[in-house]
This record gives sequence, C-alpha cells and structure tokens, in this order.
Amino acid sequence: MVITCDVLVVGAGPAGLGAAITSSKKGLKTILVEKSSEIGYPVKSSGLTWKEVVDDWNLPDRVISQWTSSFYIYSAHSDREVEIDFGRVVGGTLNFHIFLQELAFQAIRRGTKIILSERASEPIMDGDFVCGVKTASGDKIKSKIVIDCSGSSAIIAKKAGLIPPNWNVELGIGFEYEMLNYKVRNPNAIEFYVGEKEIVPVSYAWVFPTGKDRARVGVSTVLNTIEEIEKKSIRYYEDRFLSKESPIYERVKDAQPFEMHTGAYSLGGMLNKIYSNGLMVAGDSASQASMLVGEGIRYALEFGKRAAETAFDAIKDNDLSEDYLKMYQEKCEEYLGETFEVAADLLDVPTDEYWEALIDSFILMKENRNLELVLKYLKTDMTREEAKKLFPSFEGKYL
Repeated sequence: MVITCDVLVVGAGPAGLGAAITSSKKGLKTILVEKSSEIGYPVKSSGLTWKEVVDDWNLPDRVISQWTSSFYIYSAHSDREVEIDFGRVVGGTLNFHIFLQELAFQAIRRGTKIILSERASEPIMDGDFVCGVKTASGDKIKSKIVIDCSGSSAIIAKKAGLIPPNWNVELGIGFEYEMLNYKVRNPNAIEFYVGEKEIVPVSYAWVFPTGKDRARVGVSTVLNTIEEIEKKSIRYYEDRFLSKESPIYERVKDAQPFEMHTGAYSLGGMLNKIYSNGLMVAGDSASQASMLVGEGIRYALEFGKRAAETAFDAIKDNDLSEDYLKMYQEKCEEYLGETFEVAADLLDVPTDEYWEALIDSFILMKENRNLELVLKYLKTDMTREEAKKLFPSFEGKYL
C-alpha cells in the first residue's frame, strides 16, 4: 500500500508530537508513525518539566502528578545540603503517558493521522533526497518532508546517511522506581543527591514526589565514560541508593515500587548537522537534550515545532533541499544561544569539585535572594557570564 502526505513524522515522543501538532496546525497533511501500540508507553523518563511548557502547549493540569516550587540538593561527599524555595510554582513532575496522550489529542484534533504499531524501517530515496519511508509491514508512505524523531536509534537519519551508522554519542543512563509509602520530605520539592563515591560516579540521584506518599526515586550516571568505574550496572546504583547506607533510607525503607522506568539521554550536545535533502531530525535523534540535568522534553517539543515550521516554509517555497532546510539548524542554535556550550564546559569539572562549588553558590544565592540564577542553572539557560557568577572559582579554569 502507498500513502502520501506533506509531512511524515517518525516517532510519537515529545519531538514527534510537537512536530505533528505544528505541521497540522499549519494546514499540512501530516502522518505520524509510532512503533509502540500505545502512545506514552513504555515510560522512559522521569518527566520533570517547567510550568511554561504546560502553559505554552495548552496542556491540562492533569498532565502534572505534582507541582514543584522548591529545589533541594544534598552532598553525601561533604554531608551538606541546601533547599531553594522559589516562592512560586516553577515546574512539575509529569504524569508522562497522560502528557504524551494529551499532545497526541491535539495533533489528532488538528488533522494528524497517527499510525500505531508501525515501525519505519528505511527511507525512500529519490537520488539523494528523502521522500518518505518504507515500513516494517511493507507499506510505503511518501512525503515531501520527513522529520525523524525516532529517539537515539535515529533510524531514518542513519539509513539516509545523515548520521553515521556507528554513531556512538556518550549517553547518560537513568533508572527509577515510582514508589508508594515513600515518606516524602517536601511534596513540593524535587531533590538531588550527589557524591562521586557515595551516590554515583557521574551525575546524581533524585527523588521527585508524585503525591504525599508517592515518589519517583532514581539514579543516573554515565556508564561508557573513560573514568574507571568498578560497577557498570545502573541497577547496582539504584539498589545502593535504596540501601541502609543511603541518605534516604529512613524514607524509602517501607516503600514499594509499582512502576519501573529506564532510559538514556545524550551528553554530546546537539549534532553539528540535523538536516539533509528532504529530512530533518529532532529530539533525542538530534541529541537535543540538556547535558547538565538530562532534561529533554522542553527541547524536544521546541525543536519538533521548529522542524515543522521549517517544513511549512520549504513546502510553500517548493524547495526541499538541504540548502533551504539549513534554516532549521539556525533556528535551533538561535534558541540555544551559548547555553549548551556552557553546559559542556561544566561537564569537564571533576564530579565532587563541581557539586561542592554548586552547593556553595546555592547557599550564597539563597542568602542574596538571587533565585532566578539558580532557576537558570536548573533550566540550562545560563550564559557564560551567568555561569561565572554561579561558579566564580571556575572562571579561567573551566569557564
């Protein structure tokens, strides 16, 4: 069977749904193919996002399990802690599958055709132009533009030659349980737990409350790092974070998991080229996630939207070439500014030195009531000059 459309989106994650909503809203005939049988499953993200994301995408409150107005960090290395209360709601822990389903409803209402349980297997090529995809079931979906949002597999971008087949960007790996009977410290606070030897070698552990006695409790680290790590199992670090030696043990000891989530995010920063003839790449496929805290949802939505806006302009001007689609990359880079470059510099700081400097700065920012700079850090929205204010000891050394 052959189907035709203006825009074909591969993958129903935040990037794909953001692209489909925008493309359909602009009047383009849009098809989205998703390999899973249900949108929103399996859950691969803790799903923390910011209030403006919920507002900007006109989402109902039910997509949020618990609103957040406070940030807490504890260093097991130095036994120090600090909590920043922003005095207002700044974000929330998503009910992730409901969040994706609500986005899918928006796409469908605007005219997107969603095909479930269908895997895009390879691009349809016309010379060096991508002009659709073949599916695992043998169908062909021909389109003027393909937007690949298939996650880190980047199936179409790899087979079209945009991304090398052996692309092996450094990945952060996350694992969490959602648990009942967890003794929540503060329902409105997200919590980070850090320490190179005590918690994880790189990155952090977290507690994201989803209710008065419910929380997502997890860890993330980098398992393919060049540092020598004795244990290379994310389950090992999760089990250790729940053990008697953990700073949260008294809160978690009677809790029981009822969901388990695991996933990966790129630490490499956005790819140098995210477009080719007839093709754009968005979300994890383009490595468009924050390197500081692993946040990807906001970026995926924004860049999916920008890809669809570029597709609309390209189709209107009848130019699907990579020379025209280059504007998509320019739009993404304009949105990011230098924030990802700053994040990459901070990743070079040794783990405990980094976290101790952050806690020092947060204590000072709390005393001076400079909470917006703390929020900019959490959102990976810092310019280089703002990062130097937050990490004065790093100026000239890492920054």
